[in-house]
Order: sequence, then C-alpha cells, then structure tokens
Amino acid sequence: MTSLGGKPNKAKTTKGKIESTKGEKMNLKKQIAVIVLALTATTSPVWSQDRQALPSPTAQTLHGTWRVTRTAVDCITGQDILSFPAIMTFNQGGTYTGYGVPPGGDPGQGTEYGVWQREPGSHNYSNRAVFYSYTAEGDFDGRGEATEAIQLTTADSFTGTGTVQIFDADGNLIATICATSTGTRFE
Repeated sequence: MTSLGGKPNKAKTTKGKIESTKGEKMNLKKQIAVIVLALTATTSPVWSQDRQALPSPTAQTLHGTWRVTRTAVDCITGQDILSFPAIMTFNQGGTYTGYGVPPGGDPGQGTEYGVWQREPGSHNYSNRAVFYSYTAEGDFDGRGEATEAIQLTTADSFTGTGTVQIFDADGNLIATICATSTGTRFE
C-alpha cells in the first residue's frame, strides 16, 4: 500500500511487521515447547534408569571409606602375628586407595593404590593393591602386592582374607604374608 506521495504507508507496514513478529514469536514459543517436551520425554527414561541403577542408602556395596583392622597371620599355622589399623577407600568405578602401617613400619610407606571389583556370590568383592617401600636414605627398597577377598557381613561391615607378597628392589619375591581384616564403614 502506498500513500499519496508514492511512499509506502508506514501504519500498514508496521502493522504487518507486528503481526509477522507475533506469528514468529508464537512459532518460536511452539518450537521451544516442542524441544522441551522432546528433551523431557527422552531424558526422563534415562534419569529413571540411572535412579534405578543407583543403590539405595541401605543397599550393601563396598563403595566408600572404611576403618579397618588388619592382622598378619602365619600362613602355615593360622596364628595371628600382629594387628594394626588402616584406612581403605573403594572408589566408584573400581579404583582403590588405602593407608596402613604395621608396627615398626615407616609411616611414609603406607600408601596403597589398586583396584577392586564385585565377585560372584552374595556381597563378595576382591581387591588388588600395590605399595612401595624405601630405605631411611630414600632409596627404593621394594614393593608389596596385596590381594584380598572381601565379604560384606552387613551394609556397614566386612571381613577379608588375603595375602601380601613382598618383593625386593630387584623384583625378587622375598616373603609371602597371609592376612585377615575387619572393616567398619566410615560415615
């Protein structure tokens, strides 16, 4: 539409733009609503599956930090040799860190790193860890490798049996120690 001078009629052009803008806004709102609905529909089942996969607070799982009493045991007689406290943390995803120094040991040599996993049976797990030792002068002295079978006795306690192999700095096996452990969940 033009005015008398041949110029477009601003009122009608502006009105058309407003109507067009309103229509675009409505279409944009509809598109956003459809996208939100689609996202909700597709993520809700995923969230539901994740929520179902997570253990309930009372479910029995090894995941978490534990206060542990470790006992070195004579592998032949089963006689207890010595006991000492330790901390064990079983991280989500299967990694493990721990700290425990037997009497007479060097406190700087107690850090352990390893892996853990679920085993067949009711509340059964296994753990494998390594730690390094050094001389008083700071020279590498060897390593220890521990394996342990763990069974949750309740949601907040476990028992374990295992072995620790001690290797010298050249990698030669110099001792095998049997061990038991009892743990209480730290909360």
